[in-house]
Amino acid sequence: MNTLVKAVWFKNETSVDDLLFYSVGAIFFTMPLGTSLPTIFSILTASVWLFSGRIVRVKKIYRNSWFFPVILLIIIPWIGLLYTPDLKGLGINYARKTHYWIYGIALASVSFHLVDSEKWIQFFLIGLAGNAVVGLCQLIGIVPPIEGWYCGIGRGYSTLSAYLIIGILTASFYFKTTDNRRIRICSVVLMSLFFLHLVILEGRTGYVTFFVLSPMIFMNCFKKLNIPKFIGCCVVLTGLMLLSPIVRERITRTIDEIKYHINADESRSWGKVYSDKQDRFFMWYNAVHIFSDNPLIGIGTGGYKTEVSRRGNYKVPDISHPHNDLLYMAVSYGIIGMAAFFWLFAEILKNSWRQKQSVIGYFVFATGIVILISGVFNGQTIDAGTALLLSLSAGFQQSFPEFDKRMQNE
Repeated sequence: MNTLVKAVWFKNETSVDDLLFYSVGAIFFTMPLGTSLPTIFSILTASVWLFSGRIVRVKKIYRNSWFFPVILLIIIPWIGLLYTPDLKGLGINYARKTHYWIYGIALASVSFHLVDSEKWIQFFLIGLAGNAVVGLCQLIGIVPPIEGWYCGIGRGYSTLSAYLIIGILTASFYFKTTDNRRIRICSVVLMSLFFLHLVILEGRTGYVTFFVLSPMIFMNCFKKLNIPKFIGCCVVLTGLMLLSPIVRERITRTIDEIKYHINADESRSWGKVYSDKQDRFFMWYNAVHIFSDNPLIGIGTGGYKTEVSRRGNYKVPDISHPHNDLLYMAVSYGIIGMAAFFWLFAEILKNSWRQKQSVIGYFVFATGIVILISGVFNGQTIDAGTALLLSLSAGFQQSFPEFDKRMQNE
C-alpha cells in the first residue's frame, strides 16, 4: 500500500526529501513571522510525510530514546480529558495542541544524509533577523507597532523573546566555530540585532533568561574567559540592557511589585489573594495547592482555570494556566506529568550536549535550555510558537549520528 501511495504522489525518494527539506525550511523561516504561515507549512510537511509513505519510518525510530517522552506527551493530554472539569473548553483546546509533536516526528523522517539540514537553522536566523529589522523600524516610527509592541510582524513578546535568545546563542556559536571573517562579522551583526530587538520588547522573562544564559554567549565569544573578564562582561551587558527605557521601566515595575508583597498583610501577600501586583504569585500559589490535593494524576487537561474559580471566594480574572511549565504539568497530570516533562528535557539536553560541537546539536541544546528556563515564568510548552520549535528540535535529534546511523542500518 505504501509503495502504491509513493508511486502515485512522488517519483522517487529524493523528491520526498526535497519536498520535506523545503517545507520544513519554510516552517523555520516563517516561525518568527507569526502563527498562520508556519502552521500552513507544518500541515504541508505532515501531508508529505503521510502521503509519501514516510510515516512507516516510525517503525525505525520508535525505539530511540528521544521518541518515548514525545509519544507520552501526545497521549497524556488526551487521557487527561477523561477527568478534566473543563472538557469542552480548555481541555479539548490543550489536547489538540499535541498536533505540534506530529511535525517533529515528520521532520525526523527526513534522510539527513541526503539533505543539508543545517540550512533550516540558517533559515530561522534569516527570518528572525528580518522580523527584528521590522521591530526596530516600529521603534523609530517608520512602521506602526502592533498593539503598542515592537514585535515586528511576528508574535507577542513572550515567544519572540525565546526565539531571539536562541538566535543570539546560535549566532555566537557560529562566531566561535569559524575563522571566516565574513561569517564572524555576520554573526556579530546578528547578535547585535537580536539583542537590540530583545531589549525593546516588554518581556521580563526574556531579560531574565538572557541574563542567566549570557555565560554561554561569553564562552562562545572569547577563547579564554577568566573571572575578571566574566565580571566585566556582566557589567557591560547590564549597562547595555539598562540603556533601554523599556527595560528600566519593567525593572522598576518589578521592584514595586515585590515591595508590595513584602509590605502587604500576610493574609494577602505572595499570591494568597489575587493582585495585579505580579499576578504570577497568585497563579503559582494556587497551582501548588491544587497539585498537593491531586498529586498522582492531577485534575486533567485544561482544568486549572475551572479549579481556581471553584476554590476562590473572590473575583479573579480568567487565568488559563499557571504560567509555569512544570506547575502546568503537575496540576494537569500530577506526578506522571512531571515525570514526562523531566524525561523530555533530560533526553533533549543529554543528546544535544553530546553533539554540542555541531551547529545542529548546539541549536537543539540552546532551544531546550531556553524553553526550560523561560518556562519557569511562562507556559512555553503550550504556547503555539515555542511548542512548535520544541517539537522540531526534538525531531532534530534523529539527525544525531547515534540515531541516524541506526536508521540507515536497519
